[in-house]
Parts: sequence; C-alpha cells; structure tokens
Amino acid sequence: MHSVEETQSFSLSMETNSDIKNDYVYFQFAVQYWNFYQANISRVITIRLPTVDSVSQYLGSIQEDVVAVLVAKRTLLHAKTVHDTTDMRLTVDERVKDIASRFGSQLPKSKLFRFPRELSSLPEILFHLRRGPLLGNIIGHEDERSVLRNLFLNASFELSLCMLAPRCLMHREGGTFEELPAYDLSMQSNAAVVLDHGTDIFIWLGNELVVEGKSASALAACRTLAEELSEQRFPAPRILSFKEGSSQARYFVSRLIPAHKDPPYEQEVRFPQLRTLTSEQRARLKASFFHSDEYSFCEWMRSLKLAPPEPS
Repeated sequence: MHSVEETQSFSLSMETNSDIKNDYVYFQFAVQYWNFYQANISRVITIRLPTVDSVSQYLGSIQEDVVAVLVAKRTLLHAKTVHDTTDMRLTVDERVKDIASRFGSQLPKSKLFRFPRELSSLPEILFHLRRGPLLGNIIGHEDERSVLRNLFLNASFELSLCMLAPRCLMHREGGTFEELPAYDLSMQSNAAVVLDHGTDIFIWLGNELVVEGKSASALAACRTLAEELSEQRFPAPRILSFKEGSSQARYFVSRLIPAHKDPPYEQEVRFPQLRTLTSEQRARLKASFFHSDEYSFCEWMRSLKLAPPEPS
C-alpha cells in the first residue's frame, strides 16, 4: 500500500488441510510505515483465536458479514473478463449449495435443503454480489465494472460490505430514518429512500411526496444523511437523486432485490414494514411494479434446491 488509509485494507484468507489439535491458533502481523511527521512506525499485532470442538460451535463463531466479504474478494480475484464474471456467478451458486449440503439439513418430505440457521444472512449478501455491479450487468461497460472490482479488492471491511450489499434507509416523519432490507418493496410513493452502495449513494423520492409538497424537506434530510455517510469515505461516492418513475431512477431500482415477485406471506416475513401499510397502499405498491424475469432472492434459492432461510 502506498499510504495508510482508513478505507483501504489487506484481506487474508487461508485453508486448513486437517483438524487443528491445539486449543488456540495464533496470528501475528508486522506493520511498518511513515507517519505524518516522517517518523518510522513499526507495529506488531498478535491475535489468539480459540478453536472449537463441534460443528455447531464452529458455525456459531462465524461472523457472516466478514465471511461474505472474504468470499466476495476471493471470487473477484478471478473475475478479470466478461466470461470470467459469468463463471464466477456460477461459482457463487455452487458455494452456497456446498455450504447448505455440508452444514444444513434436508427438509422433511422435500428435495430442498435448509441453509444453516447460524448463517442465515450469508446467502442474501452473496445474492447481492452475483446480481450487483461487481459481478452483474447493472453497470453498462466492462471497464467500469473492472474499476469497481479493483476498488472493492483494496477497500476496508466497512466499505467492502457496503459495496457488496447496499444499505437501504427510509425517511420517516421528524427526520429519522428506518433501515430496511434492500428490496424494491421500499419504493413506496409516500416515502423517500436513501440507498448506500459504497461508491454511489442514491436518493429516491416517491411521487406522493411531490404532490403533497414534502419533497424538498425529505430531499434535504436525505442529502444530509448521504453527506454524513460519505464524510470519511475515499474515493468520495457520487450522490444522485431521482424521482419515482424517472428514467434515471433505473440506476436505483436495479440495485434492489425484486421481492415484489414473492408471495405476500414471504414478503411480510422478509420485509415486516409492509405490515404498517393499509390494504389500499399495498395495492398501489403492487400495481407500481413492472414484470421482470429476474429472480427474487427466494426464487434464486429455490432454483438452487434450497429453502430460503428465515431472516435473523
């Protein structure tokens, strides 16, 4: 690394060839750099991690978001061409199936496998990886995708996670925000939504806000949040705002999982905020979507012969 940056990092991934017999595993890292005052700084960091005796303890010790970022970085190292990205999407599919077959269980009277409960959020993050700008086709040119992948490979954990799975925040009365799953069900006409995808932050304004004259205050609150989210981030993300139904809003919509295709009971389980809507509001929301051949998360899981995990 040419400099010490909070938004950059190294990622280390190792595999064991056999079971570890010791009670602990030790990792030691040495870091040397010049600080702002041109002083030569050396740091030695030692970390001790305990080993476990059972599969359930092992699964319980896993940090799902860390695993997702490491899996994504290892995958993207091999995605150098358009053809490679297609192969890597299939690799993500196989990895998810492999985890379920090794650590999950088969549903009774069904051919579907249940994903391990301890890793319930991992498949959805990896679904964002395979359909998003890092491996998917929502960014127009391969050169743009290549630049984005290089940024991701060198990004810090926090920035990497945000580039992998966007954060969706809905504006509420009083200037507060509610964090929701990054689903297209968040595109409610009476709401404003901020979508933080690491290198881009999108602001989406529903049509009812415009009609009711609330769009200016909602946009101002969303812009303030976007600036706070991006304050320490390098490179500085683009902040783009769209109105519902505008042609440019497709950049926002394409990054959301099309959960409107799922049955109502699955929508409510995965997106509980729907329960706060009236029947009339839900009907208008349903009517606002266009047909898409793209899989929802639940459809993708079933295509892999896996049962969608319950949200954690």
